[in-house]
Amino acid sequence: MEAAQSDKPYRKGISAIIMDKDNSFLLVQKNAYKENEWNFLGGGREEGETLEQNLFRELKEELGADSADFEMIGVSSHKIEYDYPPKLVLKLNGGKYRGQSYEQVILRFIGDKEKLIFTPEEFKAHKWVTANELTDCLVFPNQYQNHKKAIDELLPGMIK
Repeated sequence: MEAAQSDKPYRKGISAIIMDKDNSFLLVQKNAYKENEWNFLGGGREEGETLEQNLFRELKEELGADSADFEMIGVSSHKIEYDYPPKLVLKLNGGKYRGQSYEQVILRFIGDKEKLIFTPEEFKAHKWVTANELTDCLVFPNQYQNHKKAIDELLPGMIK
């Protein structure tokens, strides 16, 4: 099973690290998450999509926001890659992928926060946190370390 799994490609996708004008970061809590588990927005890339198309489709779907509501800060050279657990490989995405490879993009939200729509079918909560609060919120294995690499690369000194 493991050898067959390593022959499969990663599913490409996007992780959108969104900041506001006050340098707070937007975190969301998916319905399946426990109370202390948070993440940045994002999702998988559809067939034929570019990074930008993937990014702005996800932000439209998950926030109701348009590309004009954001300023692009940059795309990190640090990807988030992981293999699915062997027992889930065949269940996820029709068994086509071994895991996920997400590019990390940092954006500044310049739109009206009051107009953001967090769909209750997907999210139970959201919050804006300081850079130094991220360590307490990004608790999945290697989650904080992976995102910190992107933030340190594109916004040096943001996290003390």
